[in-house]
Amino acid sequence: MTDPAGANENWSWIVRYVAMIAVVLLLSAALGSMDLFAKTTIGNKPLSAADLVRFLGYGAALAAFWMLGQRLALVFRQRGGRWGFVQHLILPTVTLIVIAASYSVVLLVLRHFMDLTTRGVYKWIFIVAIVGVCVWLVAAVLGQSNSLTDALTSKNKPSDTPTDGHHV
Repeated sequence: MTDPAGANENWSWIVRYVAMIAVVLLLSAALGSMDLFAKTTIGNKPLSAADLVRFLGYGAALAAFWMLGQRLALVFRQRGGRWGFVQHLILPTVTLIVIAASYSVVLLVLRHFMDLTTRGVYKWIFIVAIVGVCVWLVAAVLGQSNSLTDALTSKNKPSDTPTDGHHV
């Protein structure tokens, strides 16, 4: 779909993203568990074809999930209205999920090349990234707290304008 405005009316693109992510995850897991891939190494390192195919597949699924989040944020931005505040929360939430999951995905390949010190640095890089995204998410929630409150309470709010059209 080349018209992002048309995405507002037709949400079927979400199903396509989810289906693609599911297929990639299933294929990566299936291929990664095959003996052929598990017993085939790349070069002198113990990096197996199974680890590489899982890394590529899971990484592609995470990238697609992040792109889904970007597009969803764009749709909410274009729609605006009562739930427009959600656009500011989607990307930090999706980014948090992607970074947290990326820790294990990247480790599929890098663990074969890391010593104890390098592993510690790797862990701290992800800790700092996850905490940073959590700060971003909290800031997004705080920045949208008025919009969030309005969206959740607007049904119960009495109207300030009289129904007869006269102003007080």
